Amino acid sequence: MVGMICCFAMPVQAENLVEKPPKFPNKVPDTGQQRCYDSRKVIPCPNPGEPFFGQDANYTINPPQYSQGTQNDPTILEDQVTGLTWQTTSDPTGKTWSEAIDHSHELTLGGFDDWRLPTKMEFQTLMSYGNEPGQLKHPTAPLETSALSSKRACAWTMSNRPFPSLEAKTMCLPDKQGGISNKYKKQYVYSVRGKSLRYGIFEPEVRNTVTDKSTGLMWQTTEVRPLKWQQALSYCEDLQLAGFDDWRLPTIKELATLVEERLINPAMNTVFFPAARAAAYWTGTTFSGRPGFAWYIRFDNGLEYNGGYKERRYFVRAVRNILSEVKVIPVTVPGQTPVTPETQPATSVIPALKAEQKKKLITPKVDTKEKLKLTVPPEKDLDIYEPYPLDYQLYQE
Repeated sequence: MVGMICCFAMPVQAENLVEKPPKFPNKVPDTGQQRCYDSRKVIPCPNPGEPFFGQDANYTINPPQYSQGTQNDPTILEDQVTGLTWQTTSDPTGKTWSEAIDHSHELTLGGFDDWRLPTKMEFQTLMSYGNEPGQLKHPTAPLETSALSSKRACAWTMSNRPFPSLEAKTMCLPDKQGGISNKYKKQYVYSVRGKSLRYGIFEPEVRNTVTDKSTGLMWQTTEVRPLKWQQALSYCEDLQLAGFDDWRLPTIKELATLVEERLINPAMNTVFFPAARAAAYWTGTTFSGRPGFAWYIRFDNGLEYNGGYKERRYFVRAVRNILSEVKVIPVTVPGQTPVTPETQPATSVIPALKAEQKKKLITPKVDTKEKLKLTVPPEKDLDIYEPYPLDYQLYQE
C-alpha cells in the first residue's frame, strides 16, 4: 500500500493581497509657494497670532513629488501625489477643442495609448504658484498673426461651459490662470493618463460644515461679510466651528475643488453650500509676481484670477484637514531678512501650533451659532458685484 502525503496550505487573507485604497483618494497637491507676504512685500513668515499668519506659505500640505517613470522619458512626468501621468511637451501647431480630444485619444507615448484631455482641475493640480518654474515645458507664445487664438499660451481642457455651449475652459501658461475659449479657436494640447480626479463628494458633518470624502477637506458652509485679505486670514485662524479651531484660509488649489464646472451663478454645489455667492472668494495664495495681490476665484464663472487687490473685500470660506499632513514653515527671527525658497526649509513643524495642528477637538469658547450667524451685507457694501477696476489682470477671451 502506497503511503500518501498530503500538504495543506495556509489560507491567505485577501486583504494581504490587495492594496487598500487611501481613505481620501484624491489629495490636493501643495501650491509650491514658500515665501510669505504682507499687503505689499515679502516678509519673514509670521508666528501664530501675528499679522498675516495663516497664508499659503505657512503650511506645506501634500508637497509635490514628480518622476519621469521607469523609462526615464523626459517627455513624460508622473505626479506621485495625484497619480496622473503627463505629457510635458505640447503639440506645437495648436488645435480646436474637438481636434484636441481626438489628438489625445490617438496619442501613443511612452508605450501607452490611453491618453486623454485633462479636466481643468486636473490641469490646475500641476501648476506651481511659487517662484519656481512649473513642470510643463511652456510653448513659445504665438504671434498675434498666428492661427492660434491669442498671444497667450493656453491649453485646452475637457471642462465645458454649461450645456449647450460653444465654449470650453483652458489653462493658460505661464500665468496659471484659467480662461474661456470658443471651441473653434486653436489652443495647445497637453495630454494626461490615469484615473480621473473627482472632487466634490460631499457629506454633511457637524452643523455648518461639510466634508469632501475625495480630498479629506472639511469646509465651512456658512457665509460671512466680505473681508480684506489680512482680515480673511485672521478670521479663519481664529474660527471655532464644529468643535475645531484648526481652520485656515484655503489655497488656490483647494478652493478650486469646490468649482462645479457645469454650473454658473454660482459655480458651486448649492445643495451643500446653500448660501454660496456668485462672487469672489479669497485664497491664502499670494500672486508671487505682485505681492499686493492674491489669488481668488469668482464663483459666477468658476475661474481663478491673480489680480485680487488685498485691500478689497471678498468673501471667505474656511477649510481644515480631516487627517492632514500639515506642516508649517519655520518662523524667522524678527528683523531677519526674508529667506529665499532655495534656503528656506520647506517642512518643519512649529512647536505649539494650536497644540495639535493635525486634528484637534475642542470645546468652543463662544456661541458658535451666534458668531457665525449668516450676515447679508447691504447692497452698497458688495463692491465685488461691480466691475473689477483694481484687479491687476482679468483673462477671458
